[in-house]
Amino acid sequence: MAHPSGDTPLIDPNNSSEFSKTVGDSPPSFPNTRWMNSTTDLSRNPGIFDDVFKKIKDLMPPAFEGAKLSVTKMLSSHFQVSHSMTLNSGSNCGYKFGGNYVGTQLYSQSEVFPVILGDMDANGNSNAQIIHQWSDKIRTRLLAQVQSYKMAGYQFAMDYRTQYTSTTITLANVDLITNSGICVLQHLARVTKNLDIGAELLYQANPMIPGKHIGITSFVTRYRGLDWFTGLKLSPAGVLNIGYFHQKSNSPLQLGVEFEASLAAKETSATFSYQYDLIKANTTFRGMIDTNGLVTAVIEKRLLPLPFTFMLSSSLNHAKAAYRFGIGLLIG
Repeated sequence: MAHPSGDTPLIDPNNSSEFSKTVGDSPPSFPNTRWMNSTTDLSRNPGIFDDVFKKIKDLMPPAFEGAKLSVTKMLSSHFQVSHSMTLNSGSNCGYKFGGNYVGTQLYSQSEVFPVILGDMDANGNSNAQIIHQWSDKIRTRLLAQVQSYKMAGYQFAMDYRTQYTSTTITLANVDLITNSGICVLQHLARVTKNLDIGAELLYQANPMIPGKHIGITSFVTRYRGLDWFTGLKLSPAGVLNIGYFHQKSNSPLQLGVEFEASLAAKETSATFSYQYDLIKANTTFRGMIDTNGLVTAVIEKRLLPLPFTFMLSSSLNHAKAAYRFGIGLLIG
C-alpha cells in the first residue's frame, strides 16, 4: 500500500496467498491441521484493494548486492527458524535470525492460521507480523517494527469479505497524545464477472502537516480477460497508475507492464517485467527494465534433490552508470 503522503507500510501486510475458497472434505494438505467450516462462497470475491497490482509487482526481480547465505530449518510441522548472512557495503549487511509459526486452522489448501512471522538482526532491528483468520469473512494483521531497540511503528489491518466485496480498514502509528496517525479505508467490489471497482480513503493527522491533517482519495478499477487483466488507479491529487498482466494458460512466461504518472511532481515512468519458469531445468528467470535506465535480472536455480537454491542477481543503472552484482545460496 503506497501512500501519496510518503508513508509506506512497515511490512507487506499481504504477503499471504489469495483469499480462501470453499473447501470440500479432502484431507488437509498440512500435517496436524483441521479444516475450518466455510459458510461463504468466496470464489467470486475480488480480493483486497492492495492486491489489484500484486501480480504485476511480484514479477519484479528481488535484486540484491554482495553475497547472501540463508539456511532454513524445520523444527516441527508448525515451526521453522532461519539464519541469514548478507555481505555487502549497504546498511543491511550482517546476520539476521528469523522464526515462523503456522497454526492448525486450515481454510484452503494453501492457508493455515494463525501465522506468526518475525526476524531480528544484531543491531536491534526487528520486524514482527501476526496474521489470523477469525472466520471465513474476517482476517486481521498486526505488524510492528523495532529499530535500534526502539519501537519505530506499528500497523493493524482488518479485512471483511463477502461473496462479491472486500472492505479493509488499516490503522498505522496512531498516537492519541500527539494527535498523529494514519487511517486507511478501502473497498473493492466485483461489479460483473470481469470488472472490479474500488475506492480508498486515506486520512493522516500530524502536527507537522499544514492544517494538521490531510485526506486523500483514490479510485481503482480492474478488468479481467481470459489470459490477462488490466488495472487503473487514479487519485484526484494527480497520481495515475496503469498496469497490465498477461499469462497464457499453462504458459511458463508471465509479462507485466506498469505506468506511473504524477502531475504534481511532473514525473512519469514505465516498467516492463517478466518471469520465465524452466520447469524441467528447475530454473526461474526474472527481469525488469524501466524508462529511468534501470535494468535488473535474477536467476534462481533449484539444485534438486538437494534442498538448495542458487541465485544470481545483477542490476545496471544506465543513468547513474552504477552496476551491482549479487550471489546467493538458500538452504532449506
